[in-house]
Amino acid sequence: MKRVFSYLACILIALFLGVGSALWAINSHIQRAWLQNKSWRVNLDIGGRTTGLYSRAAVARGGLFALTKSEAIYYVAGLDDDGQPLTSDCDYKIEGKDMDARWWSITLYGADFFLIPNDKKQYSFNRHNVKRKQDGSYEISLSSTTKQHNWLPSGDQDQFYLTLRLYNPSKSVYENPGQIELPRITREVCR
Repeated sequence: MKRVFSYLACILIALFLGVGSALWAINSHIQRAWLQNKSWRVNLDIGGRTTGLYSRAAVARGGLFALTKSEAIYYVAGLDDDGQPLTSDCDYKIEGKDMDARWWSITLYGADFFLIPNDKKQYSFNRHNVKRKQDGSYEISLSSTTKQHNWLPSGDQDQFYLTLRLYNPSKSVYENPGQIELPRITREVCR
């Protein structure tokens, strides 16, 4: 009986070490590959033909239904332009112009990287449904309190994330992903 428990303990320790080291390898690999563009980060390894094992595993864990790099580039922001974490305790303004892509969208996700439930059922804005200013630019409000135009409800999240998807981006986006002009994320007020 002692032998059975010893074998079982060895199996559990091996399983714990194996899964733990695999998760560590996936997370550390994917973190090293990010390129910064102000508040936004992009990983151009994702969706490429030569993408390695760890990048593919990271996408399988968190990027459900991700398109290939030739179809879309994904930027992610978890910080505002001052480097502070995005949280529902504060209101934010996203300001920008159309990016050099056939289509774009900005989607709000909770800390679990799932959509934040809200009564309005508004989770994102895109090139076609965002209300614009006279000059063609736009402003999107991120807030836990109701706003009049272009409002993304942030719920009661300690941390949330934005994903900016550029579908069929131009060649210049691929050549300079860290220098292209992306929407600004400005903190307005905190409660």
